[in-house]
Amino acid sequence: MNGPHEPIDFVLPWVDDSDPAWRAEMNRWRRRDDDAQADDSPERYRDWGTLRYWFRAVERFAPWVNRIHLLTWGHLPEWLDETHPRLHVVRHEEFIPDAYRPTFSSCPIELNMHRIEGLSERFVYFNDDTFLCRPVAPERFFRGGTPADMARLSIIPQERAGHNVLECMRVINRRHAKRQVMAAAPGKWFSPRYPLADLLKSASLLPWSFFPGMKDHHMPQPFLKSTFNTLWEEEFDELDATCRHRFRMPTDLSQWLVRYEQLATGRFVPVGMRDTLLTKLSDEGTAAIADALLSGRYAMICINDNNAIRHPEQVRTTLEAAFARLLPTPSRYERH
Repeated sequence: MNGPHEPIDFVLPWVDDSDPAWRAEMNRWRRRDDDAQADDSPERYRDWGTLRYWFRAVERFAPWVNRIHLLTWGHLPEWLDETHPRLHVVRHEEFIPDAYRPTFSSCPIELNMHRIEGLSERFVYFNDDTFLCRPVAPERFFRGGTPADMARLSIIPQERAGHNVLECMRVINRRHAKRQVMAAAPGKWFSPRYPLADLLKSASLLPWSFFPGMKDHHMPQPFLKSTFNTLWEEEFDELDATCRHRFRMPTDLSQWLVRYEQLATGRFVPVGMRDTLLTKLSDEGTAAIADALLSGRYAMICINDNNAIRHPEQVRTTLEAAFARLLPTPSRYERH
């Protein structure tokens, strides 16, 4: 059981893409770092106006959280009450080393989270497109102080982010022998808690002598701060190279590396992930996402952005209406 002696923090990075000062600085560095491989696509920064509902969800569905660390370039929504005792607003200069700033990539932000002042050993990392949808207990994220996660082998997808996953797996395969890892903890890789389809996919990739990939769930991710410290001690050059990129590059490592390290070292407790839903925004599919939010079937949902959206205002209206139905009451994180 997780008790008061084992606090669990939440960490959430946020960017306001409409801030003219932030956009001016980003454009200045973009011209300076003119690299065709850099990824500064709009969906990496777009704000759908759902942040207040993220806070409402945490207050309603995870009131046990110890502290929320909101990571920001410097801007804050005008409705946010910075004086809330559980809220810690952290500006980039307060935890990211000078050599890595300014950054317009999530990778240096994620890989330096362990430097946040006062961050607990056990914390859950959220993206601003991941939301709680019903009450969750601390044990959903940590059991006996150990992260709750699913270890499943996977083929790396042929998509833009696949390059970053491949880089993370390169480091993991150098550090760990797949067959030894799985033989040491077979019950964690083939747990009866996992869906049958996931077990079969892992089984189909057993002949590979190396880790071909690991399934990424794109959900709130439980981390041990000590895993970050270990990787920075043992893989400094790799992490340093990523953090020096102002914009995301195909060769960058990400926070997935830390998760993979936890899986490869057995620092997790198996969980089935049946209470989660991964979705992607679209002009046609937003109503279905709204229905899923309100259904009560899921504890967590990820609503990925999509640069193919043609009518963003309509999508935003539908999405906000669903969140307003689910979470109509302002939280104490909002100014009154």
